[in-house]
Amino acid sequence: MDGYEQRWHLDRVVRLAPGGAVACSALFPTLQVALAFGYPGGTRAALWSLAATAAYLPLHLRHLWHAAHGARPPAGLWTLAAMAVVILGATPLAGATWVRAYVALIVSAVLVLPSRWSYAVSVALVLASAPVGYAMGLALTEAPWVWFTLMCGSTALLLLVWLAAALIRLQSAREALAQQAVAQERRRIDDDLRSTLGAALAAIAARGERSRELLAQSDQDRLEAEMTRLSEDARATLAEARQRVRGYRRPSLRAELETAAVLLSVAGITTRLDLPQGPIQATIGDRPRAALRSTVTRLLRDRTARACVITVSSRGGRVQLELRTDDSAETIEVAA
Repeated sequence: MDGYEQRWHLDRVVRLAPGGAVACSALFPTLQVALAFGYPGGTRAALWSLAATAAYLPLHLRHLWHAAHGARPPAGLWTLAAMAVVILGATPLAGATWVRAYVALIVSAVLVLPSRWSYAVSVALVLASAPVGYAMGLALTEAPWVWFTLMCGSTALLLLVWLAAALIRLQSAREALAQQAVAQERRRIDDDLRSTLGAALAAIAARGERSRELLAQSDQDRLEAEMTRLSEDARATLAEARQRVRGYRRPSLRAELETAAVLLSVAGITTRLDLPQGPIQATIGDRPRAALRSTVTRLLRDRTARACVITVSSRGGRVQLELRTDDSAETIEVAA
C-alpha cells in the first residue's frame, strides 16, 4: 500500500506539473498589469498594457503548455511572431515598465526557436530593454535593475517549465521500463514453458498416438504397458506444471537483475551484468529482492557513482549477488 500511495502521488505530481508551470507563468504578467494601474497618471498606459497582455498571454501560455509536455508547439514560429508584434508594438504605448513584458517574449523564444537562434534573440532582447526603457522615461540608473529583472524572471520561468517536462519524461521512462520488464518476464515464461511442459506434452501426445495404434492392433499387453507409461507421464507433467506455477508466483531473479541494470544505465551509470555460465535459480525471495532494490536506490541517489558491475555467482547451492562501484561493494545472499 505504501508503494501504491507513492506511485499515486508521483503520478498526480506529474499530471499537475504542466498546469502548475502555466499558472505560475500567467501570474507575473497579470501582476504587472495590476501594478500598472497603481502608477499615478498611468491609466492610459495601463489600459494599453492590459489590452496587449490579453492579446499575447494566450499565445505565451500555449508555448509553455507544449514545452512542459516535452514538445514544441505546432506553428510555434507564427505564434511567436504574433507575440513579438504585440509586445514590441505595445512598447511605445504601454509605459516605461512594459519592458518587463519582454520576459514572456524571451521565454517563448527559448522554447520555440532552435537553440542557435533562441539564445541570440534572448540576449538581444535583454540588452535592448535598458535603452528602450530609458527612451520611455526610465532613469539610466535603473538599467541594471531592468536587466536583472529580465534575466531572473525568464530563468525562473524556464526552469519551472523544464522541470515539468523532466517529470513528464521521467514518468514516460518509468512506464517504458515497466513495460520492458513485463515483456522480458513474459518471454522468459514462454521459453521456460516451451522447453519443459511443451516437450512433456509432446511426449504425452506421441504416447497417445502409439496407444491408439496398439488398440487398433488389439495388442493388449503392449497397450497396457503404454497406457501405464502414459498415465505416469501425465502425472509427472501435472506435478511439474504445478511446481512451475508456484515458481511464477515468486519474482524472477533474472528479471530483477535486468531491471536493476536498466535503471542504473538510464541514470547514467555504466552498468555490466555478469552471470555465471551455468543455470541460476529462477526466483528471488522478498528479503534479498528488497535488499537489491535498496542498493539500486542508493546508487541512483549517489551522484559520484559512474560505473557498476553486478556479479552473480553460485556457491554451495546458494546464489550470491555483488554490486560493486568505484568506491563501494555490497553482497546480497539469495536463498535457494
